[in-house]
Amino acid sequence: MREERSEIISRYFIAKYPFTVEAQAWLRERKIDLDFLVKEMPAVLVRARDRVIKALEEGVAPSILDDPEAEFLSFPIARMIVEIVGDPFLRHRFAVAEAKRAQGFFKEEDVETLTVIATRTFGIDCQPVKKDISGRVYSFKIHFADYLRYASGFHDPYWKLVNRVLSKGYVFLAKDDFTRILAGAVEKRLLEPREPPLKVPSEIKQIVDEVVSKVMARRERYVLEEVEGGEVVEEAFPPCISALILALRKNQPLPHSARFTLTSFLLSVGYSVDRIISLFSEIPDFKEEITRYQVEHIAGIRSGTRYTPPKCETMKTYGLCLFHEKCRNIRHPLEYYRKYKRHRSKEAVKLDSGGQAGEERNIPQGSL
Repeated sequence: MREERSEIISRYFIAKYPFTVEAQAWLRERKIDLDFLVKEMPAVLVRARDRVIKALEEGVAPSILDDPEAEFLSFPIARMIVEIVGDPFLRHRFAVAEAKRAQGFFKEEDVETLTVIATRTFGIDCQPVKKDISGRVYSFKIHFADYLRYASGFHDPYWKLVNRVLSKGYVFLAKDDFTRILAGAVEKRLLEPREPPLKVPSEIKQIVDEVVSKVMARRERYVLEEVEGGEVVEEAFPPCISALILALRKNQPLPHSARFTLTSFLLSVGYSVDRIISLFSEIPDFKEEITRYQVEHIAGIRSGTRYTPPKCETMKTYGLCLFHEKCRNIRHPLEYYRKYKRHRSKEAVKLDSGGQAGEERNIPQGSL
């Protein structure tokens, strides 16, 4: 493993990973004055603004490495803007976008570099390994406590500890899963509020005012996207829905009928539009604008008609039914969900067999 800082630090490294201890040390050593930066390095301000605006509106952070220094310096300025605005929604969007950006770079790194980032910046107890278990290659092992610290926030049974290879207190992970954990660490770090400066140059203040305006507009849109449904109990999802989510996490292609079923089900149980879009963002060909249009169409925001998931009989014709023994006498995925949600809450409520299922409608043309 490359242990020396000089072996890992480069202009491109700090540009790609501005949140690392190495990048922060480099920034402290440079002692860059904020007024000087604003006056003499306008490209930094432009990139910082784009970083925040794109995170807010598109959920992504640009990855431009043609000028590594400007790219790196735009990160602390962007984060400063986020903290001055002080809006939790913006902070969350920024953290998620930066985590996704970092994960894109993580996937191209070797195991040694990833291990150095994980241990030095986030204090994660992990080691590179070479292990083949049942045909799957594992490149890392991570202490279960650190695994739970970050994976517990992932809303998918795929990440539950019981579904993992665990030996002597360590969870074995493939490289892709390890980069997801590392991205989770980035997101968690950036969600921690920081004290903003009391005074900033007028150029930054102008950007802050613009961002505040965009955040307010975005919030109004969010109100329309809220979906009632109470607490979502993912453990009560029917096997067919859990299988679709797992397939999505594994980047397996889903047919149109499966995407419609998954989206309409999640909307029905209380997932927000943005949460569903975030779920679909895992797939390689993800395009947020198209996905948002399709999800909002199914939610009834665009079409005026809110769609419900297909009945079990229809699921069988789609080839999506798993014929699980727990589904006996169940006629609709939402019926299953309600039944097992009640069981989980230990409520002595007898399942109403008189048709809890939602009304079935045709799949809208062009959805998902």
